[in-house]
Amino acid sequence: MGTLLVQLAKARGAYVVGVARGGRKTALVRELGADAVVDGAHDDWPARAREALGAAGAEVVLDGVGGETGLAAFPLTADGGRFSAHGAPTGGFAPVDPVRAADRRIRLLGIADVQIPRRETVRLAARALTETASGRLRPVIGGTFPLDRAADAHRAIEGRGLLGKVLLTTRHLTA
Repeated sequence: MGTLLVQLAKARGAYVVGVARGGRKTALVRELGADAVVDGAHDDWPARAREALGAAGAEVVLDGVGGETGLAAFPLTADGGRFSAHGAPTGGFAPVDPVRAADRRIRLLGIADVQIPRRETVRLAARALTETASGRLRPVIGGTFPLDRAADAHRAIEGRGLLGKVLLTTRHLTA
């Protein structure tokens, strides 16, 4: 999801600081348009991200990793900003203290907050397809697995070594 979020945020005029792990991933985030990229493999990545963001921090932090990494990203959120936990390949969402967030007027968002009505889903899907067909939005496919190897696909996601999304394929049956 991060690859799409970088592109969508840039298209809306945001200053984007991306955090990714390793040279291949940081190069991809840079290629997709991030203004600054920080390698999350370094222990001091939060300080490097803070330097790229400035003292105030980020109006929006999009946490697609969860766990301790997401928790380390929380302080980068500006007072009055939003922290969205939308991924947890590390095994769980960032355990952000809601009282601490409220003290800083930070709105915590999760998966339940991005559930949208079917009509809106159809409209947004059509827009995404139009943007993709025009070349303004680039999906990144990291791996393709047949449905009967879904467990392998999950292991690949959890291993966090792939660049982009994992697709499951099915065979089409003919009559």
